[in-house]
Amino acid sequence: MTVSTSWPRIAGWLAAHHPTTATLINPPATAVDLRYLEAAVNRPLPADLVELLELANGTEHRAVRGSLIPTLYNLVPVKDMLSNRQMLQKIQRHIHGSGPWPGDGQPAGRPTTDWLDSFLPIAVAGDAGLLYVDLRDGDQFGCVWEWYAEGGGASAPWWNGVGEMLDDVAGAFVDRRPALQSYSSGAVWPEKRLSPRLADLDDGYLRWSAVWD
Repeated sequence: MTVSTSWPRIAGWLAAHHPTTATLINPPATAVDLRYLEAAVNRPLPADLVELLELANGTEHRAVRGSLIPTLYNLVPVKDMLSNRQMLQKIQRHIHGSGPWPGDGQPAGRPTTDWLDSFLPIAVAGDAGLLYVDLRDGDQFGCVWEWYAEGGGASAPWWNGVGEMLDDVAGAFVDRRPALQSYSSGAVWPEKRLSPRLADLDDGYLRWSAVWD
């Protein structure tokens, strides 16, 4: 399912079931925003990320009651993508020097414990976690990972791209199809394996609950 199909399903579900969050979706990014983002990362942007930003420039994520994206995440606008990226670059250089790092020479989709310049945050959690797109070259260019500064990245991408992520969210909202099934059943480190998630509203709070076998 394309971004242009999935995003209206997400926005429509929010308008019907969680209207407060629907009002916190930002207007589309401008052409200037997108040119600035691409210039700042000095890499091509995935087409599905561009398509999403042309529909909505993230959310007012600090005001959202709950999480739009499993398990704990809310989409951020371009300016926050870049400020979070810059912060993590500074931390990486402070701890590990100026690089290059082993992950720089690996293709997109390969796990690394380093924060690389080719990573772009797209969503954040209240506990300092984030989701990022992997802009390294390779067949998995644009895949989406989870990152925590203390624990590093996940053992495998959560989604193959922003489009797949949004399709997962739309399916969970509208069709009650658990999200993260592909990652949960993938060949990942057992200690980082997740159960699939379904969205639930709990007293106006949007949360993602584990669906156990």
